[in-house]
Amino acid sequence: MKRELTEATRDRFYSNGNTEDFTAFASRISDELRVRTGRDMDCLPRSITVQVTDACNLCCSYCYQINKSTNVLSLENAKKFIDLILTDDDSINSHISQNNADMVILDFIGGEPLLQIDLVDQITDYFITRMIELDHPWLPYYQLTVGTNGTLYFDPRVQKYIKKHLGRLSFNITVDGNKRLHDSCRVFPDGSGSYDMAIAAAKDWVKVSGMRVPSTKLTIAPGNVEYLSEAIIDMMNNGFVNINENCVYEEGWTLDHAKVLYRELKKIADYVLEHDMEASHTFRIFNPDWYTPMHEDDDQNWCGGDGRMLAVDVHGDLFNCIRYMESSLGSDIEPLIIGNVNRGIGITEKDKRNLHCMQCITRKSQSTEECFHCPIANGCGWCTGYNYQRFGTCNKRATYICVMHKAASLANVYYWNSILRKHDIDERVEMHCPKEWAVPIIGEDEYNMLVELSKKEE
Repeated sequence: MKRELTEATRDRFYSNGNTEDFTAFASRISDELRVRTGRDMDCLPRSITVQVTDACNLCCSYCYQINKSTNVLSLENAKKFIDLILTDDDSINSHISQNNADMVILDFIGGEPLLQIDLVDQITDYFITRMIELDHPWLPYYQLTVGTNGTLYFDPRVQKYIKKHLGRLSFNITVDGNKRLHDSCRVFPDGSGSYDMAIAAAKDWVKVSGMRVPSTKLTIAPGNVEYLSEAIIDMMNNGFVNINENCVYEEGWTLDHAKVLYRELKKIADYVLEHDMEASHTFRIFNPDWYTPMHEDDDQNWCGGDGRMLAVDVHGDLFNCIRYMESSLGSDIEPLIIGNVNRGIGITEKDKRNLHCMQCITRKSQSTEECFHCPIANGCGWCTGYNYQRFGTCNKRATYICVMHKAASLANVYYWNSILRKHDIDERVEMHCPKEWAVPIIGEDEYNMLVELSKKEE
């Protein structure tokens, strides 16, 4: 049954100084709806991204957004977007709705989204209000995320937004390890680094949010890989116990970079073992279930940029992913649009073709035979949006990261088998990387050491 809010009620909850009342009200309605519908939280979230601006106050060297400007999403178009995703009309939106998603994550990005924190706040208010008015089943389960460089985190308006939505909100603040690594890439236009601001924001967010497992995301690029061990060790000593590091997918990696990556990851492994941190710290790149062959029946695309997401850009155009937007692609390739806030999703023949192009992608269809049958294929990732940017089609896989994945697979064998031996556990992580791949990266003596390390005790 539709819930109507009177103008007086609306004014009460959105007036300055009454945000706590509104949050309590929304929480109570959410709890009522959860009980009434009998839905639980065992559901797959769908990501819905709002690009509030394509402007940024940093000039990061590895940024994929190559066409930044000063555009800002209008509140009118943002409201149209919210209304579209909350509408159960398959004629204009069969992509993401309550019919095919049990919960959503509303993700605000830029550029730098905190440059437009007032707009973020207005969009959030409208999103919650419309769900209340519609008794929408997403209301008990929605989450908010903000992807930010952290430099504007302590702005009073940002702090007000955090207090208003704490409990539903996640701040993804990028801190690339330590000051030297971070400031080698993530800089202001005048060349000065942003580390001090970012780490202060990240530490405060951990404290304010009550995050039980402090984590951070660290991007490894050709320009900073040599600082990796120093950076991650500093992060561990700063209290971060879950570190999500990954290499960029873009062109630029060489065999020399792979040699450095293996050396740096081995230093991290040795530090963890020496300081008995293996039970308390996790690293994305060290995964005991990765770096193995994949079954031929496992044909799913790695990346969600194949039609499973939804994003709106500053112009009100709709995309599967932000990597298909003009701000990411630049001017040399056509943005891969699947709709518009005014016409809906997949309405025109071109929109339908673009959607179909992405939805037909499989691991097999985009991979060479070498990639598909790779003995360490498991865990090797790619960006479908970057594939489109690089080749003009989503259905061809960029493999520039290949040599780095090989190096990571070797370091993974060292890490886990060293841990297993340390604790006298009679199991081993098998090394699937062929000798002819391994030796150019680590040398024959190191390869033989890994072979011995991988053997079970007699």
